[in-house]
Amino acid sequence: METLQSGELTHTKIAEPGKFTRIGKSMYLRFNESLENNDTASILVKVTDSGEIHVKRVSKSNNLASLLYFTHKSHNSGHLETEYGTMLLHTFTKDSAVEIVNRPLSGKINIDYDLIYDNNVVGNYKFRLIFSA
Repeated sequence: METLQSGELTHTKIAEPGKFTRIGKSMYLRFNESLENNDTASILVKVTDSGEIHVKRVSKSNNLASLLYFTHKSHNSGHLETEYGTMLLHTFTKDSAVEIVNRPLSGKINIDYDLIYDNNVVGNYKFRLIFSA
């Protein structure tokens, strides 16, 4: 993950075991992100047959849960749930690509997007998910 927020560029790399599932025409990738103090956040990535990507992240220790939607070259609505209430967020997906190979199972999901809160871009993100069985 590459993040540009308030002029500061950060890179985050997560290498975790996960689980791949197909239900109908959608596919799901589930894995945990290691946080500080031995905490984890669970991540669920769904790719629909139309190419829309949903990313759900839940961190119970921080009482945070987000659900963001990504559609190539489109604006989408999402939200962040905190202990203080729900914040409506929006994304603008500048670019997205999904590549899956079935034998052996492997693939890549790339999303370049702006995160928008209250009509202001709060960050530019590059999400890269590479997986293999």
